Amino acid sequence: MASSPKASPAGHGSGQRYGRWTAGRLLGQGAVGRVFVAYDEAGREAALTVVRPSLARDPEFRARFARGAEALGAVRGRRTAELVDADPEGPVPWLATEYVDGPTLAARLGASDGGPLGAPELRTLASALAEALSDIHRAGLVHGGLRPWNVLLTTAGPRVTGVGVAAYGEGAGYVAPELLVGLVRDASVVPAASAPPADVFSLGAVLVFAATGRAPFGGEDRGPDLADVPAELVPLIAACLAEHPAARPTPRTVARMAGLPLPGSRRRALTLAGTLLLAQLAAAVGPLGGRWGPRTVGR
Repeated sequence: MASSPKASPAGHGSGQRYGRWTAGRLLGQGAVGRVFVAYDEAGREAALTVVRPSLARDPEFRARFARGAEALGAVRGRRTAELVDADPEGPVPWLATEYVDGPTLAARLGASDGGPLGAPELRTLASALAEALSDIHRAGLVHGGLRPWNVLLTTAGPRVTGVGVAAYGEGAGYVAPELLVGLVRDASVVPAASAPPADVFSLGAVLVFAATGRAPFGGEDRGPDLADVPAELVPLIAACLAEHPAARPTPRTVARMAGLPLPGSRRRALTLAGTLLLAQLAAAVGPLGGRWGPRTVGR
């Protein structure tokens, strides 16, 4: 881990130094902090996440951030942005990850020449997100905030960013139901209940957005709205969006259901019958007898 003696809570922003990195153009911001393109003296680029001053004063958050940064260093894979530097102990905690050039999924659908993805693109996206989550979970992490704005569409395929630092409470339509019960109001807090199945739920919700341009839940909807999703993708997405965590497939199963299994998978792909069976099980199993309850946020 690097130290950042030149960083201070009073002056965190573009042009400031964080260890060997100088913050440049602002890429985005959220509940955890701001993300900049940053450069070191050799001209190398990184995506620099700088924590909000209010969170920097929170010892509990700083401890979680430090654990997340350490674990993130163990994540290796072609579908994630790797950690290159971090200082969770400095006046303003920060971390730098590999800079990935490309529009976000949200920007792609919002562009004038964009629009929902077709079935082949959705299958590719499903397998890529599954591969990213598989690598993240193997390192003992959960993403905790997989959203359309954390998915980058590059020339080499989709990549996932925001691992361990994304705010899980942002974009409630993508949050697994087990995390909405007693939801902590501070969106920067990832609850202890967050686990790999919650990431798979978010994967399914992101696929709905990619297919339709909207989240699968809204208002007081009691179940996912899969209208306008290509029929051949409905079983896969329905399985990911199962209300009960145990009914959701693993990332590797998601990739097989998409017809693009990950390296090392034992079977090439699930049969159509197997896919439909998983979807039926997902729809039938729920924490209260299989019925969806209202997606309310509160204690």
